[in-house]
Amino acid sequence: MKHLKTVLLLLCVAALAAGSVAFVLLRQPPLPGQREVLIEPAPAANALRVFEEVNGVGGSRFFIQAPKEQALTTVAVSQFGASPGEADNTEALNSAFAYCKDHPGTLLRFEPGVYYVSGALLLEELSDVLIDGAGAKILYDYRSSLLTLRHCDCVEVRGLTFDWDWDKLPLSAKATAVAVKGEKNTLDFVFDNPDFAREEMLYAVSQCDPETGIYGAKGTYIESYDGQNPEVILQVTKISDDTLRVVHNGAWAHFAGNAYILRSTAYGGSLIDVYGACRDITLDGLKLYGGTGMGVIVGEKTSHFALRNLFIGPDPEKADTHLTSLDADAVHISDSDGCFLIENCDFSRQGDDDVNINSGIGLIRSVEGRTVVFEADGSMNVDPGDTVVFRDGRFNLTDVTAVAETCGRTDDGFRQVTFRDDLPKSIKKGCFLFNRDNTGGNYVIRNNYFHEHRARGLLLQTSDGLVENNVFYKTTHNAIKIIMDINGVWHEGTGADNILLRNNKFIECAVIGTEVIEVGTHLLDKSNGSYAFTNLRIEENEFRDLCGNLMVVNNVNHFVFRNNTVTRGSAFRNDVGKGRAYFLADCVNVFLSGNRFTDAPPFSLVRIARSNSPATWLRVNAAILSGKEDAR
Repeated sequence: MKHLKTVLLLLCVAALAAGSVAFVLLRQPPLPGQREVLIEPAPAANALRVFEEVNGVGGSRFFIQAPKEQALTTVAVSQFGASPGEADNTEALNSAFAYCKDHPGTLLRFEPGVYYVSGALLLEELSDVLIDGAGAKILYDYRSSLLTLRHCDCVEVRGLTFDWDWDKLPLSAKATAVAVKGEKNTLDFVFDNPDFAREEMLYAVSQCDPETGIYGAKGTYIESYDGQNPEVILQVTKISDDTLRVVHNGAWAHFAGNAYILRSTAYGGSLIDVYGACRDITLDGLKLYGGTGMGVIVGEKTSHFALRNLFIGPDPEKADTHLTSLDADAVHISDSDGCFLIENCDFSRQGDDDVNINSGIGLIRSVEGRTVVFEADGSMNVDPGDTVVFRDGRFNLTDVTAVAETCGRTDDGFRQVTFRDDLPKSIKKGCFLFNRDNTGGNYVIRNNYFHEHRARGLLLQTSDGLVENNVFYKTTHNAIKIIMDINGVWHEGTGADNILLRNNKFIECAVIGTEVIEVGTHLLDKSNGSYAFTNLRIEENEFRDLCGNLMVVNNVNHFVFRNNTVTRGSAFRNDVGKGRAYFLADCVNVFLSGNRFTDAPPFSLVRIARSNSPATWLRVNAAILSGKEDAR
């Protein structure tokens, strides 16, 4: 220990000396400029509406309107034939919603009970309407989008519970994989609950904690979505009430000896869609106990919406057997027009991320005159009249914009936009484009509990975000991920500026060993060398019980990590990387100050940030090791 301290002291001296030279000789790009702050005027007085002021990052302000309950006329769903005693309430409820379309200023109220539905429910072109579930439950087994809000203005849905009909198809089950002696590539999946021992449950297989049966096994991760791939599963035989014997092609040879959550579906129909440029939408007090896909999807230029007091998790009365809630993201916000609030929610046990906020981005395949052909996923929407912004092949923002004239698809399925004017020669194959009219910025995420699910906590891929006073507990992957991600299947993230994370708690997060916070670009699994992210601040947070790295950060100009408390803890085994920060080469203007490592001594490798860039390493660590902890 004495020799180690001596080595570290010498390292400090060397780093300080080299750092001083580096500060003089190595000039960095200047700090990025500050974005224009959104300050909306208060809405005009409306007898049917109330509004809430939301204050975001940097002094921004926007307003979300909601129906004024006292001014509405109450109508019961029973007037349209909807009743807990009906075999199928789909048609009756849609009739009630159609009435609301024709009668702005309606409060549509459910009576208590369970309402079974077998098909899609549509709220289209409603205005100044409040749907009050009053504690009623909608039970369904419809495998496409269940409840869709489209072209709505000032609509609130509150007090409803949604649950999947597990009697018709269980969503998940816990099972242990056991190798069969003497049988090549053969596993027995032994189910905790024999009622769920069905072949359909092999659609998705994710390793879980063997004690609790929840997503995330400490320090390890085994998963497969190959359940419907005949090349992987060759034969399935039910050999007893609680056991399925699976013959595979060898891909699952390492599965034996572990506990798994098995699922019958993944990424199926969502539970609630909010599309078609809706505005002033509130979802309040909803309970989403189960579904085959995402919980809430918001997109297509929808703006000014609030998600409050949502509970996404298994029915508490059945949580011992219903191990999962949704089979994909809890909330997915893509190509919205921003200005939204997520507060006082509880999300857990879903099959993917808590909240994914992104705007679609296209990768250009060809340019001919005014026409661009590009590849993108379904979330990348461009309509005639929209303004498109371009990034170059290194993802650097250009000053080129263009207005779309016509939009469509090529014969081979790629997206195509013809602009009003010719494009400069600098816009060519390999450049990127995105829609300036739905970049999804200006949001506040506060006072939520994100915990015990399969994937990441928050994916923040748009600008002007405030994330405060949340608790993140036992996320399987990163708790926070700020990325641009193009992998050939999805194309998400246009770069992000001005995000503040403050006063959050991160406890036992990234349990499989990934970093708690990741920032960076993934262009076909490679970082693209740009400063895609600017003005990111992480302040006054608590990080407790770490498994791996604290942070991995790249592609940032101006990154602040200040006044945070880090406790590595004893929940996971120690290794050299536990609690470390890693800054890659594409990081400039990094500021660290006032951070407290409660269980790492002053001269500890944990305190020394890693980097694959000598210049970045010197700049960041010279101040840390000198005790000033303020690097430029």
